[in-house]
Amino acid sequence: MLVEKKLSKIAKVAGAKLIGKDLGFNKISTDTRTIKKGDIFLALKGENFDGHDFIETAIEKGASSIISERELGDKINYIKTKNNFKFLKLLAKKIRSNFKGTVFAITGSNGKTSTKEITYELLNHYFKGKKVFKSPKNWNNELGLYFSLLSLETSHEIAVFELGTNFPGEIFTLSDFLKPDHGVITNIGHSHLENLKSLEGVVNEKSDLFLNVKNHGSCIARVENKFRKIITKKSEGKKLTFLSKTKKDIFSANFDISFKCITNALGLKISTQEKNKLKKLLSEKVNVSGRMERKIGPKKTTFLDDTYNANPDSFLAAFEEISSLDFKKKICVMGKMGELGANSKKLHDKIIHKALEYFDHIFCVEINSRIIDRKIKYISKNNVKKNIENFFDEDTLILFKASRSVKMETVIKDI
Repeated sequence: MLVEKKLSKIAKVAGAKLIGKDLGFNKISTDTRTIKKGDIFLALKGENFDGHDFIETAIEKGASSIISERELGDKINYIKTKNNFKFLKLLAKKIRSNFKGTVFAITGSNGKTSTKEITYELLNHYFKGKKVFKSPKNWNNELGLYFSLLSLETSHEIAVFELGTNFPGEIFTLSDFLKPDHGVITNIGHSHLENLKSLEGVVNEKSDLFLNVKNHGSCIARVENKFRKIITKKSEGKKLTFLSKTKKDIFSANFDISFKCITNALGLKISTQEKNKLKKLLSEKVNVSGRMERKIGPKKTTFLDDTYNANPDSFLAAFEEISSLDFKKKICVMGKMGELGANSKKLHDKIIHKALEYFDHIFCVEINSRIIDRKIKYISKNNVKKNIENFFDEDTLILFKASRSVKMETVIKDI
């Protein structure tokens, strides 16, 4: 962490009060399930929980101290705050100001995490003498950004973050806090329409990233021509490059934008031969859980686990990729897509119609639609296994895909 790991130091940074002895610590944790001896427990409040209710558990599991909004008496050394979330934000802000390395930020409707992983691997390949940081998992909201920053160390010289959004203004807020040197928009698609309303709303939100990229920094965007004017306006003073939308497989598309990002940003000159060699190497190395992740199910059936999330564009991209795969039988287990707003039914029907072109059987899990076809069957989540197990065979491919709220990954786990 880019602040000395002592209670007095982090209390001072955040304007909080240390009660008791000044101690060192390992890391800051909000989860008593994974907390370890020597960690600090930060008692955050959420919509459905209050971390203060788990303070006793944290102490029992070896927490050396607590960050608390409540008075704790003399049972343990602790930092008393007025608001724990603001404490975390101030600490993350100080760490960002202390980091003098190069920062990349990635956003987009699809492919953020995969592009981040590929960018990280490319940077590691070309800068073996430098330590590269990447934000963990899909930590792309406000809380995720703050905790990601807490993991930066003095040895890191380059850092890659992904930024996500659910409502207007979020990308501006996150990127203004992060202040990246370089930015990437992977694509503009039908995501979070419940709050962003339209594709124009999506592009306005995502392109706010480029407003906060530092002057003379590199901005890369893969968008339709009709959105380029908006993005160009928000990229004044930066080096802007557009990539055309492509029908390449998902990995190739994400690799191309990652490759363009670092070569533009860092002035690298790399031959086509070397690029293709790297692409092949990383295609075997980069594997993001729940994103077109190939698994072998019963009777050597091939499962494509794309359960992490879903929107219409990511469904279409998955269908396109599957079209090139050679299997005698292709099956889609399709769950509901969330946050699509008023057009939800229309967009679900569009994807179901499109799926008819690619699959022999389509199982719609807890989706309301009036589309009728011999290939389509509407089922509940509890009945997935019963409906697909007769198709298990090494010549069969089954795609599992749905929005995060469906928790389709539990279906795969049960099978």
